[in-house]
Amino acid sequence: MQIVKQNNDIVKYLQKDRHVNHNILSYFAYNTDAHVYIYDRIAENGVIVGNEKQNFFFMTTCNRDFMEAFWESLPPGHKVFSGVPKPAADVMTAMIEPVWGGPCKTFVYDGKTQIADSPCGFAIEPLTPGDAEEVDKYYTYRSESSAKRLRESIQIMDSACIRIDGQLASWCLVHAEDGTLGPLFTKPEHRGKGMGEALVRHLIKIIVAKNIIPIAQIAESNTPSLALIEKLGFMGFSHYCTWFGLDKS
Repeated sequence: MQIVKQNNDIVKYLQKDRHVNHNILSYFAYNTDAHVYIYDRIAENGVIVGNEKQNFFFMTTCNRDFMEAFWESLPPGHKVFSGVPKPAADVMTAMIEPVWGGPCKTFVYDGKTQIADSPCGFAIEPLTPGDAEEVDKYYTYRSESSAKRLRESIQIMDSACIRIDGQLASWCLVHAEDGTLGPLFTKPEHRGKGMGEALVRHLIKIIVAKNIIPIAQIAESNTPSLALIEKLGFMGFSHYCTWFGLDKS
């Protein structure tokens, strides 16, 4: 196993399956100092990408020898694996029992359907970095570092929100870590007014206008978000992936 710099050969390999490797390609775009792991000097053996300081990793390989060598190279601590394609996740989690984890469905914009607005009668505007703490309060995957990461996403990626009497009522953004949509959240007292759908449509239109492919990874347990993404019609199912956490002693 080798740690190498991001290069054109690795990017070309990942682009062969752009939808499955979207999160790594997006991570490259905003993390030029990321560690890139390959096996036997051949990208086709798969790629693992991450940041040891953040303990945050992406993986495309199903090569068990590669996974074992990578795991042995890491220092102790908790490691988060983001949107790993299900075949690779199954191999890794069979080797090491995850502390937490869950399957997700990945949805991708079909590239053809014209996206219509969903009028909800409320003004839509971007989030501001100062909103990060409140967004984090309602974040399902809240952690010690999540507010900081949400603030960074708001600063450099697209977002959309609705305010009622100056207070956040509903919001959606794009994660800087991997370029996926989320989190989408509407406060309970404002639900049933079409805010979530209006925000998703608005945000996806902005992303598409920049020639970027919108992608969403939604936990299979998140029934409301799955129902919404399927209702939109222009976000088609792509593949299964898994988010999971591993502890190394």
